[in-house]
Amino acid sequence: MMFKTTILAAAMVAFSALTVQAHVGLSYPCARYHPAAGCPAPPPGQSIDYDINAPISTSDTINAPLCKHTVPYTKRTVFKAGQTIQTKYSVGAAHGGGHCQWALSYDNGKTWVVLKTMIRECLRGAQGSYSVPVQIPANAPSGKATFMWLWNNAIGNRELYSNCADIEIQGKNGGQLKGLAPLIANHGKGSPVIGEFPLASQPDGSELFAKRKSVTITVAAK
Repeated sequence: MMFKTTILAAAMVAFSALTVQAHVGLSYPCARYHPAAGCPAPPPGQSIDYDINAPISTSDTINAPLCKHTVPYTKRTVFKAGQTIQTKYSVGAAHGGGHCQWALSYDNGKTWVVLKTMIRECLRGAQGSYSVPVQIPANAPSGKATFMWLWNNAIGNRELYSNCADIEIQGKNGGQLKGLAPLIANHGKGSPVIGEFPLASQPDGSELFAKRKSVTITVAAK
């Protein structure tokens, strides 16, 4: 009986490793409920996500909301305004790369402002691990914030990937961040659709990014 239990436990560990390595997921800062060692424990009532790298939607179906999980960590990684975050990703299948956006929210995902955008080249050729520097604006106000990563893949099903990290920013006391709202494409029926673009000569939906709306985030002084 003990032998069978040991075999089952080993199989579960192997299965967990395989699911984490499928597709792509944000590993630093720790995405919500990431199974990696060193990441915080999920908040009460939530569970570790062993399928953290899975997409949240296709152009037809929504499987999860933006961020994939909506309840924030109780423990946050602290960054200073103006600091560059060397974001990291676990890569199982990069699907030819694609478009990535990184955005910041101070109201738990109600309002977002884009920090950085990569068109076409994000994750192209990535294997195993991948890293992208993303700077927190120098004028970012202090406070608890949500750091979001979005990815629309170039090849395969028309998917959207999204992970979020809960961070705290040390900056000025109150203020505003102005920029663009993120493009939320391939997120269920009615959302903008970005088709496959394996070749440089093919349309890649980049014109949709030019239509992103301006947004202003206001954080009250304390």
